[in-house]
Amino acid sequence: MRNFKWHRFLFQIICFISPFIKYIMGYNCNKEKGPFVPTIILANHNTDLDPALVAFGFSRYIYYLASEHVFRKGFLSKLLIFSFAPVPINKTKTDISAITDMLRRIRAGFNFCFFPEGNRSYDGITGNVPPSTAKLVKSSKADLITYHLEGGYFVTPRWAKNKRKGKISGKVMNHYSALELQAMTTEEVMSAIERDLYENAYERQKENPVRYRGKDLAEHIEIVLYICPKCKRIGTIYSKGNHFYCDCGLTAMYTETCFLEGEDLPFSTISDWNEWQKDYLSVIIKNAGDKPICIDDNQNLFVVQAAMSSTLLAEGPMQMTCTELLCAGHVFPLEQITKFAIVDKMTLQFSLKPGNEMYEVRSDTPRSALKYVETLRILRNE
Repeated sequence: MRNFKWHRFLFQIICFISPFIKYIMGYNCNKEKGPFVPTIILANHNTDLDPALVAFGFSRYIYYLASEHVFRKGFLSKLLIFSFAPVPINKTKTDISAITDMLRRIRAGFNFCFFPEGNRSYDGITGNVPPSTAKLVKSSKADLITYHLEGGYFVTPRWAKNKRKGKISGKVMNHYSALELQAMTTEEVMSAIERDLYENAYERQKENPVRYRGKDLAEHIEIVLYICPKCKRIGTIYSKGNHFYCDCGLTAMYTETCFLEGEDLPFSTISDWNEWQKDYLSVIIKNAGDKPICIDDNQNLFVVQAAMSSTLLAEGPMQMTCTELLCAGHVFPLEQITKFAIVDKMTLQFSLKPGNEMYEVRSDTPRSALKYVETLRILRNE
């Protein structure tokens, strides 16, 4: 690997100062020796700093997959590439070039980490792991280490305006040798990955409550909570300080222990609320007919060159029906959209078939991109 000695040197510097960084972040992990053979490391994903948190747990350099959007940030992207040489991956389609590059590095003797969920969790529960993950692990003929991170969801909730102070920890769950993996079926490897990476932040918080202190704890919670349980409307939640509201009269509070409190509020956790709203969204979609399901004003539509640049195409409202996405005067039939993905907190990203044109919809004010992702999932019975 080109510049590996430079990457390893930087890693050694980071390891030297890691006790200070871990103290500042409230992070605790055991240092593992190695891995000394080509190894794939899989971890669950809850913070933007998860690659560093995983790296702090090992004594050898690790390469990573990174969403292509981090390669479009000018000087910071150049610094990232020069310092760590991550492999860019497009979240809106099967990115063969990224997988090929990753396997090339593994077969050259390097260790490689990625987060198979592909996204940070919005509700503290580990997301779906694609079945192709197990096939990839077996085809690599490398060892596999599963790494489990806890507490990150509450320190930096994906939806939140501000981070909080609290505890984060990381640990190796299992180390499977290449020989063990070859003796296992693909289904057995998949089950092992799902078991080792599964995290339910609220279940853990109920068993052992920890305070996560910060400022304006509820602000931007409407990024994840997109249906009001009282009036059953989409996109009516708004937040300020430690509280959030709906104009139907709903009032609730996000506490330092990360639970929800409010008069007649049917949910005490974001994960329970999210589970309900996904189910109720199916009812809304069933009764929508030709009417819009999701609507947001003042959106910015960008055309994207993956891992290179983005250009503002148009500004205007966005809405989604059962057959199309309409944004700022542009119409995108859902049958031509490969999939929706979310980058950062609320940027909706998608590619089109057959030419793989790529777009992003950004918003200057808090709004949920999650409702668009879930609507498409329900329409496709995924």
